[in-house]
Amino acid sequence: MPFHVEVRRAMRRAWAFNLSAERLRRGIVDPWRRGAAFELGDREWEPRETTLRILEGPELAAPDLAHGQGWNSAERSAHDVTAEVLSEAVREAAGVAVVGETLPAQRLATALHDHYETKIVDWPSVRAQVLPGTGATSGGSPDSVVAAVLVVDQGEISASGLFEAGLAVGALGARAVVAQLGAEPPPSVLRDLEVMPVDPEDPASLQALAERLKRIVGLAG
Repeated sequence: MPFHVEVRRAMRRAWAFNLSAERLRRGIVDPWRRGAAFELGDREWEPRETTLRILEGPELAAPDLAHGQGWNSAERSAHDVTAEVLSEAVREAAGVAVVGETLPAQRLATALHDHYETKIVDWPSVRAQVLPGTGATSGGSPDSVVAAVLVVDQGEISASGLFEAGLAVGALGARAVVAQLGAEPPPSVLRDLEVMPVDPEDPASLQALAERLKRIVGLAG
């Protein structure tokens, strides 16, 4: 069924009716999720200043829209799906960054992507968003990433690796998961995070990590 939308700022309102899921996502939901301005009703709207409502229901015919009664008609026949639509948009856009430059880390990222349908986001591009001076908000996380895997091989992590881990934890907090490759415990500075022993050659081990990441993505939505 189509979607009907109302945006409101103070006394100003605009509506759109009979939108497909694609038109809704491209024209309103995607920019709203990013905090970007969008156009509706010949006016530009800023998400931080605007209230958004999304209804899903039967298509409205011309008589339903006549005399400015479109939104009243929509409210009578459709139901509010604002929270569901925005949450789904976050989940679909969200990815996982694998923090680690070793060959096992690269294999882990490939396995998560190829076999467990995990969307992998390039960590260097995320780093560029969270480093000071790039325009990112301090303490905030990029909208393309909701989780990070900090890969520790044989209990060791380099000084540069610790720096990268600090960036990930600063941006994502508890959504940063330590993947421990090998039997040695991770460095003490990472032990307060959730540590998961992972064997890149063991499908059950990889599946457990993938499921953990999917739960994080779901909660973020």
